[in-house]
Amino acid sequence: MSLPKYTPYRNGDGGVKVGLEPIEEADWLEIDNLFDSEIELKKKLYESNYKEIHQELDLSLKSQHELLEMLKTHLNQYHPSHKITTTETSAPLKNASLMVQEDLVLMLPAEEKYFLGAASLCAPSNWSLKEKFNGSLIELHKDVPSYEKKIGNRVNNLFDKLPNDRIFQRFNWSIYEEATLFQPVRSKSHVERSKTITDKNAGDRLFIRVERQTVRRLPKTKAIAFTIRVHVDPLSSIKEDLSLVRDLKKAIKNLSEGMKRYKSLGPIETPLVGWLDKKIKSLS
Repeated sequence: MSLPKYTPYRNGDGGVKVGLEPIEEADWLEIDNLFDSEIELKKKLYESNYKEIHQELDLSLKSQHELLEMLKTHLNQYHPSHKITTTETSAPLKNASLMVQEDLVLMLPAEEKYFLGAASLCAPSNWSLKEKFNGSLIELHKDVPSYEKKIGNRVNNLFDKLPNDRIFQRFNWSIYEEATLFQPVRSKSHVERSKTITDKNAGDRLFIRVERQTVRRLPKTKAIAFTIRVHVDPLSSIKEDLSLVRDLKKAIKNLSEGMKRYKSLGPIETPLVGWLDKKIKSLS
């Protein structure tokens, strides 16, 4: 079993922060061996859960077309062997979503703020697109502890000043009980946890879910394009790496009580930390 590709909990990081780092154009999108299965999932969700995964305002159409053309150009240049197929010319965001593994979100500018004007979100992490649609950045993150007080204005300022030629990425992580990508829920308070997780079975029953998000401006329409790629690995994938086991435990301990509630860690924290403690003991 391979180690997770991304480990944003390394060094005990766990709280909310902007955490944006610049990346090269070549690193904007990810295409890997899960491409076929993840695109197939998107297609099925478009057939069965359209309103849950796709929302758009008419005024977002120009931005959708701009994003679609940007994706085509990027894929042709950096992934030339990757097949590009488009079918519905009237559905640019849907077409764009079915070309890449990432979910796509468009934040549109209005009166010095940005609001969610279009999205194709097939891998929501306990998040409802229907509920959040058309919300501002602050409204989208209203349930995130200390977001408005600590980093809300910084993110707004970043969006206002984001240059056309820069791309940034950030990561966040959570612990889930299922590896399923599509996990919508109306609010974090509705997340239910199993009572059968123990310090013996946590490695097989729990999963580390990491979101890689990228942010860039669309030069013509000035919208902000988010891409979100979700990576899911069993907790047991880190069982042989002492530093990662220690760092994940530290990250959990470093979370505020508010963040633990937001991540729905409370009911599983004791068996999770117990499993990590056992691995630390056996590897030390």
